[in-house]
Amino acid sequence: MQIAFYTQNDHLFREIDKAFEEDGNYRCIRFSSELPLIRFLERHDAALVLFDAGRSCAAGRGVLSWRACHFRRDLPVMMIGQSWDTDSIIEALDAGVDEIAVGTPCAKEVLARARRTITKSGGSANSDSRITLGEYTIDRSTSAISVNGQHIKLTARELTLAWLLFANAGTLLTREQIARAVWGKEAVIASRSIEQHIYKLRSKLSLGEHSNLQLKTVYSIGYVFDLVRTRPATTAAARLSEPVAAYPF
Repeated sequence: MQIAFYTQNDHLFREIDKAFEEDGNYRCIRFSSELPLIRFLERHDAALVLFDAGRSCAAGRGVLSWRACHFRRDLPVMMIGQSWDTDSIIEALDAGVDEIAVGTPCAKEVLARARRTITKSGGSANSDSRITLGEYTIDRSTSAISVNGQHIKLTARELTLAWLLFANAGTLLTREQIARAVWGKEAVIASRSIEQHIYKLRSKLSLGEHSNLQLKTVYSIGYVFDLVRTRPATTAAARLSEPVAAYPF
């Protein structure tokens, strides 16, 4: 079984890798940046993602976002927080981290916590399969968004992007964050794909002046998806019967 281990610390990697190797069931694969780690997770099975997180969970936010919008809660994430305080622990747990080892890492403790985390995960899927904002509900089990009872089917990539937006409503998502979480690429490479899929979502969901949701572009930075409190009486559902224009290539 493979453990994807993110760390900049050579000594720590050798210690943890040795402990897993002696245990006989696991092999550590080292990563020092998030993009190669995300690409690995897209193509290979891993029993656990282990982060040497330093002072906060910031180092793993890209992977946590990728896991959330690709519905990979069967993949547990554990962090080693050497200098964490209570606020750092709460931040990590709120972000979706499954297990934390605080303080100077002991290889045996990390191994024990890792085994426990893998066993607890047991390939379970994420139970949070729906998010509702205003009159819109996204349901990953049906790969669709419903608006007042009308269902809009989405492609796999559209669903992944939509879930990321719904899960982060009211938050500015940078193009870099979107590119990494949805495509596992740098923003400069995924830029055209991001624009196309944003356009398609706006069209399919009728996100315009009559919708109670808006997807705003923040020039040269990214997008904000949020609930609008006051809109004209015409609902998005009433506009779904209108033809959806193709993206102008």
